[in-house]
Amino acid sequence: MRLDRRDVCAGLTLAFLMLFFLARLGQTLPTAAFSAWEERLLLGLQAWRGPALDAAVRLVTDLGNPLVLMGLAALMGLMGWPSRDPADRFGLMGILLAASLVNGGLKDWFARPRPGPEFSPLVHEPLASFPSGHAMLAFCVYGLLAWQVWRAPWSGHLKVSLVALLTLLVVGIGLSRVYLAAHYPSDVAAGFAAGVPILWLATVLLRTPRAA
Repeated sequence: MRLDRRDVCAGLTLAFLMLFFLARLGQTLPTAAFSAWEERLLLGLQAWRGPALDAAVRLVTDLGNPLVLMGLAALMGLMGWPSRDPADRFGLMGILLAASLVNGGLKDWFARPRPGPEFSPLVHEPLASFPSGHAMLAFCVYGLLAWQVWRAPWSGHLKVSLVALLTLLVVGIGLSRVYLAAHYPSDVAAGFAAGVPILWLATVLLRTPRAA
């Protein structure tokens, strides 16, 4: 396998920008504090809460659960999606594992506490808050799935519809984490940002010709 120099440069640039973004965001968000706009958003979303919407949002957030994503990745691999090539079949599992490791390291590094009881969290997670694991893993797994769908030999309308659906799902999972007060909005933004270079690297590796 031989990587194109332009892909390597683009990947390094994305990784640098992601690290710079996270570093800047981490500096402006003290370990135990939150910004005024995050407080307003978290408190404002409480006015929308109700049994039906709470249940719907919990369902959406569960689609970003690592166990659910692992099951999806395993199912795609067993189905031979998008091809019988081992790299293609288990690409989703690979990006899930890579994103999980990076996310765990970033959580340990920033060690930001979750939103406190003043925000009435509807879920309670044991790990640190920054960056959001649900947001990061969903961005990587569903993002790679969207990329694979786009490359599949299907009709244009079907591709656009599925990619749009997967994109909305990723956004919905991110918003669900804020609605449930499981994360601050900046945690979700950081999760998406941290997933960008990982998703880029996965697409580069999967489209790079492999030696016979």
